[in-house]
Amino acid sequence: MSWLEKSIMQTRGVGRGNSIATHELTEAKQGIFHFTIGPYSQPVMTVKPGDRIVVETRDAFNGKVKTEQDLPSKVLTMPFVNPQNGPIMIEGAEPGDTVAVHIESMAPRGDNPRGTCCMIPNFGALSGTAFTALLNESLPEKVRKIDLDEHGVYWSKRVTLPYKPHIGTLSCSPEIDSINTLTPDQHGGNMDLGAPGRWRGR
Repeated sequence: MSWLEKSIMQTRGVGRGNSIATHELTEAKQGIFHFTIGPYSQPVMTVKPGDRIVVETRDAFNGKVKTEQDLPSKVLTMPFVNPQNGPIMIEGAEPGDTVAVHIESMAPRGDNPRGTCCMIPNFGALSGTAFTALLNESLPEKVRKIDLDEHGVYWSKRVTLPYKPHIGTLSCSPEIDSINTLTPDQHGGNMDLGAPGRWRGR
């Protein structure tokens, strides 16, 4: 028996692992992507517990860093990064409920999917900010585009890295606050790195 079959979600959850329907949330159906998480965005779909959802996501830079010459400081407007799908309403869910999401699979999108690594001034990479002063100067701004597929990240002609894609930001809605998508907290939110992809989950 797998961990999933023994999980509280599968043994005691309302959905009980019974997928009732599969929903497709494409970019076209999503329409507007959101840069905050909260109760003020209109739901794009309603599902029942146990339903499966296939979602087309965007990368953390909303597709604006297309080449290694597209420096984030020039093409991005902070904090309008980390575009989010949804909201997705769950029938019967009430404030205080625990929502369990099982991500079955993820795959990169497009004919030639590419990952993006960036060093951005005053943002990550051991750079000082208005809140965290460091002794060193910020590292030089740099963008690296990397070929990838479902089997590996092709860092160079000699180096292929194995990887497991994951969702960078996943969240329930806070009851009253609208929180930017860069922030992790009790609601979930930005919990790690993101990548453009198509994920299937329930």
